[in-house]
Amino acid sequence: MKLDVCICTHSPRRPVFRRVLQSLASQTLPRDQFHVWIIDNKSQPPLDEGDLLPLKKAGVSYTLLTEPRLGNVFAREKAIASTTGEWIVFVDDDNELADDYLQTVVEIAKANPHLGCFGGKLLLAPDLAVSDWMLPLLPYLAIKDLGDEVISNCASEWGRWEPPTAGAAVRRPVLNLYLDNLKRFKESARLGRKGKKGLLSAEDSLMMRGAFSLNLHCAYQPRLKLWHHIDPNRLNFRYFLRLLYNYGRSYVILERSLGKQVEPANKKYLARLLTNFPKSREKACKLAWEWGYFVESRANRTVPSPVKIPAAPDPLPIVIQKNPELASSPAVDPAVKP
Repeated sequence: MKLDVCICTHSPRRPVFRRVLQSLASQTLPRDQFHVWIIDNKSQPPLDEGDLLPLKKAGVSYTLLTEPRLGNVFAREKAIASTTGEWIVFVDDDNELADDYLQTVVEIAKANPHLGCFGGKLLLAPDLAVSDWMLPLLPYLAIKDLGDEVISNCASEWGRWEPPTAGAAVRRPVLNLYLDNLKRFKESARLGRKGKKGLLSAEDSLMMRGAFSLNLHCAYQPRLKLWHHIDPNRLNFRYFLRLLYNYGRSYVILERSLGKQVEPANKKYLARLLTNFPKSREKACKLAWEWGYFVESRANRTVPSPVKIPAAPDPLPIVIQKNPELASSPAVDPAVKP
């Protein structure tokens, strides 16, 4: 098995990006068992060979590609179309992998043929300090630690088993279905970040939900560990308000992209929003989600017909192993009402 490791990036912070590449250069998996693909999505200045020296010095094979359409949904589309391996591991440009990350991915994939996608612990970089009010909202910034037990399921709805794309390993059939969905419903291309200002999301949920359609599981695999070097400029109240507002909009777009009908929010919904006066920053951010949902639900968008998939056998049973004594971060779906 040879892994395709894909980094989709737009104007990365160069010091952090070097740490990301250095973590790939330090992997215990033999060099001939993975290839790194860097998709430069309109970075300013553009990436060049000098930015990739950590890989070159370590003898890690890599390919630098460009994607002129701004948006990580397009960059991931380019990554999928450019690779041929059975598994892609997506790494964000601020994800520092543990040294055994790729080796562990291979071991999990080989031992679990029923998996369509899986991810692990996404830990806050140790040099970052966050205010207490932010802690329940960190999952919206791809921070995830659900303890030390595996959580796996085959389901059409979101659950703790569904990984964000940061550090996720995704099987080729799931990736192909994701590309089909993007072609089938053009609104899907609105999902996901676009540069530094476009804060829509949930393109990862669109990808991972495809596992269910193929009778494959999503899973949380705690043996996998990475550190997320979040930009400190994102750790403020104004950013979280914008982020949650766009998560509310993303929920509507995602549901419609999955062929589901989302009814426009009515006047009673609006009245409740107008009379809701949150007493904390956390509640204000969650109210921003509601406003995003309200605005997007009332947009006149078309709904695609459901994807036609051949009938699958009875789904594999849910496997959720949780130790209630283990501390865990809140379970938050970036595209589900908080």
